[in-house]
Amino acid sequence: MSALWLLALIPFVAGLALTVSCAVQLLTEILRRTTGTVLEATVTGHVASREATYATLHPVVSWTAADGTEHERALPDDAAPARALPEGARVRIRFDPAHPELAALDSDARYRQAIAGVSVGITLWAGALAVVIWRLAYLLNDLRDYVSWRY
Repeated sequence: MSALWLLALIPFVAGLALTVSCAVQLLTEILRRTTGTVLEATVTGHVASREATYATLHPVVSWTAADGTEHERALPDDAAPARALPEGARVRIRFDPAHPELAALDSDARYRQAIAGVSVGITLWAGALAVVIWRLAYLLNDLRDYVSWRY
C-alpha cells in the first residue's frame, strides 16, 4: 500500500471534526428548545462584528423576563440579515432564565444548519472509511491469489 492512501485521512479527520462540532451545536439547539421559553423582544439597534472577512450586523434586542429582570443583548442571527429587522421591530426569542447569555432568535435556521453539518460530516468520514476498507479488501484478495498461485 502506498503512502498516497494516507490522503484518505484528510476527509476522514475533516468529517469527524465537522460531525463533532455540528453535533455540539445541534445539542445546544435541542437544549435551548426544550428548556427555553419563547418571549417577545424589541429590536433596539444593531452591532457590527467581524466574523470573517466582512462585517456582520447583529440585532440588539431587549426583553423583560418573567421575574421582571430586563435584559438587552446582541443576538446571533442566522435566519435573516439584520437589516431585515429594523429598530422597533418585535421578534420572538428563546430564553432560559438560568442562562440569559444563550438567548437566541426563535428560528429553525441554526437547527437546520446543524443537521446539515452533521450529515455532511458523516458522509465525509464514512465515505473515506468505506473506500479504505474496500481497497484493503481488494488488496487482501490479490494477496490471497498470489499466495495460492505460488504454492
